Amino acid sequence: MEEPRVVMLVDDELDMLETCSRVVKKMGYKPVNFNEGAKAVAEMEKIQPDLIITDLKMPEVDGFQVLKVAKELFPDTCVIVITGYASIDTAVRAMKGGARDYLAKPFSVDELQIVIEKALREKALREENRLLRMQIQEPLHTENIIGANGGLQEIFRTIGKLGGSEAAVLIKGESGTGKELIARSVHKNSNRSLGPFIPVDCASLPDNLLESELFGHEKGAFTGAHMTKKGLMELADKGTLFLDEIGEMSPILQAKLLRALEERSFRRVGGNQLIKVDFRLVSATNRDLEEAIQHKEFRDDLYYRINVINLKLPPLRERQQDIPLLVYFFSRKFAETAQKKISGVSAETMEILQSYNWPGNVRELKNVIERAISLCEGETILPEDLPPNLLKNNEDRSNQMLFDLPFHVAKQNWVKDFEIKYIENLLEKHDGNVTQAAITAEIDRKTIHRLLNKYNLI
Repeated sequence: MEEPRVVMLVDDELDMLETCSRVVKKMGYKPVNFNEGAKAVAEMEKIQPDLIITDLKMPEVDGFQVLKVAKELFPDTCVIVITGYASIDTAVRAMKGGARDYLAKPFSVDELQIVIEKALREKALREENRLLRMQIQEPLHTENIIGANGGLQEIFRTIGKLGGSEAAVLIKGESGTGKELIARSVHKNSNRSLGPFIPVDCASLPDNLLESELFGHEKGAFTGAHMTKKGLMELADKGTLFLDEIGEMSPILQAKLLRALEERSFRRVGGNQLIKVDFRLVSATNRDLEEAIQHKEFRDDLYYRINVINLKLPPLRERQQDIPLLVYFFSRKFAETAQKKISGVSAETMEILQSYNWPGNVRELKNVIERAISLCEGETILPEDLPPNLLKNNEDRSNQMLFDLPFHVAKQNWVKDFEIKYIENLLEKHDGNVTQAAITAEIDRKTIHRLLNKYNLI
């Protein structure tokens, strides 16, 4: 069983300490309490807390010293400071010193829970990102399939068992899930790995051209056939033939393919010579072939021939645990191509990416990251670098989450978001001129400065 996260609580007010401790315990975390800053500093390295919540104003060793030691020992550990409302400027100074957030007394249980969850979620994301970076230290090739755990692991295990098999493989999955990458992996892990891997897109060509591509043609077989051409089936000899979107193949071509598979031989278009071939067949489809059989759109005898081993690729929305790894792989790849120094994505950006449904699967995610790298002006991909549809999805989700909160907490969060966006847009409009901004907003300059300090926007 996984150990609960450890939250260090430091406050010389025993009532406050006990209240915070009860909240932390009720949330499922492990509180460790100190009523003196000196004791907290002395025990910190031994305890190795995941989160520290400390009052700023304490005798002898105050919260600033607790914060300083915490940042030296555990740079990734979030520190939340507690301060009186009249000391907001002190809290801002603490945040500039490395504190993650602050709580102004008096604060509610809901406020405490929100900042704790946010801080621990951010720490978990940083830990995951570090693990992902370790996983991609070695160069990755386009054939590699990226999947941390979940549905893909079972597919990986099956591919590993197929090393000495010649059985036909059918890969099912939505468009963009990476069916060709799986097919290449099947090939590379087989006894035919030294032979050719020949992909054929059955959906992109009309019948006559697809037949010519597959079987080849003799010189003069049709208008424009000025020379004999080997087909892809012939080129796949001693290797693997990959028929992508085989469900789009016409019934006539299905019959010809079935005969070639059964006899391990075929004739070129316009030819009489029987050509023997030896290849391993891997097929892929995004269609429900069993339903297509019922509608007489796909031959059942061909289905049984190609469906000896069945691999079903889960869509990206069902393996969201793989999104961070994919994001870091694609961002590193496109940053290198664009000759940009990109360290990763912000926590808010990753939350947006992981909350999106990804109807276009991995292919859509790849395009989103390529776009973000192109637009990114700093070293970190920010939400504004993402496409509008992802931002709208996140806004709709945030609004729904807002309605799930207690009224006063929802109102507090809404006001906070409004004030931040309003002040940011206002100052951007006036190039940072507080006086002009105050005139436009019909408020005094002190109000703007107070909001800037309150939300650490300076």
